Parts: sequence; structure tokens; C-alpha cells
Amino acid sequence: MNPELIVAALLNHASITALVGTRRALGQLPQNTAMPALVYQVVNADPRPNLDYTDGPQLAQARIQFNPLALTIPEVKAIHSALRSVLDFKHNSTVAGKLVVSCRFSLLGPMDKDNEAGVWTQPADYLLAYYE
Repeated sequence: MNPELIVAALLNHASITALVGTRRALGQLPQNTAMPALVYQVVNADPRPNLDYTDGPQLAQARIQFNPLALTIPEVKAIHSALRSVLDFKHNSTVAGKLVVSCRFSLLGPMDKDNEAGVWTQPADYLLAYYE
């Protein structure tokens, strides 16, 4: 099970879809996507296997980066707020058929503006622990 499927399911929460609708993409948005939108990627995913790896599901941890894209800084902050309310402190929940042990906010990067596109963004990372 890859963490992208868990994240895609978590992003279907009403507080996130109210802000970005279906304008969410793994890796890259389609060209000419309206704003605001959200791009995410799995920075890394590491298995944390049990000693007896043949017995039951195996724990894994992934670092996920979210990049909200919007025309204004307050819109970027609103998307971050919605993400944090859905993801931070998520624990012992079944998502996409897998047990999410923990999801925690990890770090917030610098605010940045693409002057050509007129779009603001600010990366945020979360650590996701789940059973594969």
C-alpha cells in the first residue's frame, strides 16, 4: 500500500474540498488549473518491519509535503488550516482500508510567490505512520 492512496482519501474531507474542490494533485497540477489548488508529494516512505515480518501488517512511515497554491497569502493560510485540522493528531483511524497510527505536522517552509503566475505557495510537511 502506498501512502499516496491514504493521503488522497484524507484530502476528500469537506473542509479541504470546500477550499480547493477537486483541484488536488499528486506531483503536478494540470496546466491552466484554476486557483486555489493543492499539490502534494511523498518525499520519502520507509518500512519499519516487525521482527517476524511474515506475521501481520508492517508499520511504515512517510513524509508528505503539501503545497497549497493561491492568489493571496490568506488563501494559502486557509488551506494550511484546513489541512492541519484534518491531518494533525490523526491517529488510530482506518483510512483507505489501512490503519493510520499517527499523522503529525512536522514543519512549515517559507512563503514564496511565483511572479510569472502570480501564485503564492508555502510547503508544509507531515509525518504519516501507517500499517501497510
